Amino acid sequence: MLDRLFLFLATAIFSFFLTFILVRVVEFFHLSQSIRQEGPAAHQSKAGTPTMGGIAFVLIIISFGLISINFEFDPRYLALIILFAGYALIGFLDDAIKVAKKRNLGLGFWDKIILQTLLAASFSAFLIINYHHSLTVQGLLKSIWFTIPALYFLLSTIMIVGSANAANLTDGLDGLLGGCALIAFGAFYVLSNRVITADAAVFCLISAAAILPFMFFNFPKARVFMGDVGSLPIGAALAGIAILIHRELSLIIIGGIFVIEALSVILQVTVFKYFKRRIFRMTPIHHHFELLGCPENFVVIGFWLLAVACGVAGVCIARL
Repeated sequence: MLDRLFLFLATAIFSFFLTFILVRVVEFFHLSQSIRQEGPAAHQSKAGTPTMGGIAFVLIIISFGLISINFEFDPRYLALIILFAGYALIGFLDDAIKVAKKRNLGLGFWDKIILQTLLAASFSAFLIINYHHSLTVQGLLKSIWFTIPALYFLLSTIMIVGSANAANLTDGLDGLLGGCALIAFGAFYVLSNRVITADAAVFCLISAAAILPFMFFNFPKARVFMGDVGSLPIGAALAGIAILIHRELSLIIIGGIFVIEALSVILQVTVFKYFKRRIFRMTPIHHHFELLGCPENFVVIGFWLLAVACGVAGVCIARL
């Protein structure tokens, strides 16, 4: 217990100082975020806020993960860190294009999806070829034939890509994604300990500790935005952990906020396409509440509380 407490504190301290330095660097070079014109009018005041703050905690998670996890015992977690780093690289390229061209559009939609799918598929194939067998899948998934490698490959690949993009959609208010990610990694830390998977627990601990100091710079008023370099790997890592500890369905519950955010966009687009009507004033759904008159920080804290409820529920019913 004391060694994990030391690891948490050491990770958080290093992350705080690296984030502090990074904030100064991006401010000096004016690496600022462009705000999309279609968003809430109040968000235009955030134009010029430095971005790519997620670089700091991404580097810390990769570094401390490589130092702390026993890869000789279980190389699946080296694959997880490679997946995490790959999604961070995609996010970095997306952010860099936005900053360089001073616009809110970076990589094209299909460019991002193809790159993400290739990474997720490689991770899934590695796990299935080396570790997947009928005994590794339990509960509801086992009863609906996901013991079949091809079906499990599709499931895990879709989980990773979907989770990464859902986390990216959630990153729209100061502190929203960071707080929800902290709670989700905390819940998966508990589940990892329950199934006695030490490497997964350590990765979750490091991730939470690295993200925590970022919140100091991102809430209640952002001095720096996370950027896609932070949001995409967060979602991918949460899905990767759920897959590695075989608590796949728990991701839907623990990541309930991400699911709600993604579904709000899907519903809005689908209903408008076929019926020319909008369900929400604006999506992702956190903007809907803003346009109803709720203060931004009020919305964020409300979503955090819901994330806590989802995390507790996910841990309690993880036997699925």
